[in-house]
Amino acid sequence: MFAGRPNGRGFSLIELLVVIAIIALVAALLLPALARAKQAAKRIQCTNNEKQLATTWVMYAADNADWLPANGWNDTDPPSQSLKLWVQGCMFFPQDNTNFSYMLDPRYALFAGYLQTTKVYVCPTDRSTVSLNGQTYPRIRSYALNAYAGWDRTDSGHWDNRLATGFRIFLKHGDVTAAMPAGTFTFIDVNPDSVCWPYFGVLMTQDSFFNFPNSSHNSGGLIAYADGHVERHRWQDPRTIRAFSSDYHRHDEPSPNNPDLAWLRARTTVPR
Repeated sequence: MFAGRPNGRGFSLIELLVVIAIIALVAALLLPALARAKQAAKRIQCTNNEKQLATTWVMYAADNADWLPANGWNDTDPPSQSLKLWVQGCMFFPQDNTNFSYMLDPRYALFAGYLQTTKVYVCPTDRSTVSLNGQTYPRIRSYALNAYAGWDRTDSGHWDNRLATGFRIFLKHGDVTAAMPAGTFTFIDVNPDSVCWPYFGVLMTQDSFFNFPNSSHNSGGLIAYADGHVERHRWQDPRTIRAFSSDYHRHDEPSPNNPDLAWLRARTTVPR
């Protein structure tokens, strides 16, 4: 007997196209929401990283008669073990971009006694790499500490004369002044191309970037404060967000009348 056509029918071409169009529409609606959720997750992780750094900064002071962990730079590579800073390393040197001992070895880093994890030093949006001996490696540090926090010019590294010397340097936690109503920032998420020494420099008397802040969190960056809280700040000036420099290690990128520089200075230090 001749077999008849099975009951029911398949989708017509038009019906298949309609289904595909609906799926594409739903995906178009969902993808931005998923992207925002992913961005939010990275921002939360970065916030947690800076909170751990800020908490460690306070704990160190509590354990050391209120003295803040030393900040600055060490002019030898590898750094002298007689001069310990909160972390070590200069990203100008390719090898320093990959050397975890400058964070985890107590011979070099003051934070090594408190933090024995590398993840806390890297912003989840930081995908920058460095080439070393023909191999590509991820960079190991995204954050820097306010240059005016803990920099003892006699005992903790060489003061960079490009930073204004007529402003207050906080050496003890109790030195952090209440005269700064906006708060004093400690750790900041740095633009990956602009990460260098362990400190984040702010030029207090000129409209020029010493270091660029990060702007990968929806045109903003995350900043920790001396009281331990962390907040996101959205940068206003396109020059801050673009963060272009022909030589980031020159540490002097003019940006006249940039409101973001004024915002940073108000949270960095005060005149002596």
